Amino acid sequence: MAKSSPLSLRLPVELLEEIRAEARRVARPASQIIQATLEEGTRMRRCPGIIFTDGPSGRRATVAGTGIDVWEVVRAFRACGDDARALERALPQLSAPQIQAALYYYRLYDDEINERLRLEDQLAAELESLPFVRRVEV
Repeated sequence: MAKSSPLSLRLPVELLEEIRAEARRVARPASQIIQATLEEGTRMRRCPGIIFTDGPSGRRATVAGTGIDVWEVVRAFRACGDDARALERALPQLSAPQIQAALYYYRLYDDEINERLRLEDQLAAELESLPFVRRVEV
């Protein structure tokens, strides 16, 4: 885990109450909610067009205006031989700026996305090992 250093700041009472309510909702300390919010906000400022969404597997970087996660764009990009034009044809529901935003996020935060891709590959392998699951190529 990365080192942290203390920082004192003043928050409006209403904002602090919202943070505390979220902390109770997800059963995490308010300090973790603040840290995650700051990290996500900083990443969204660095990568316009990327937002963070909740899902069964936790929060993840998603292309704004879509339900497509950054890791899904990167997986398709790799399947297209790292060819951006081929990727645009493979994902016609995304605009060129949306694809660029996802790839830019990946360039900045490749460890996060590569870990997610590794987990997805692991889950796929586990599913394929089940006797009633069969891979279908499209």
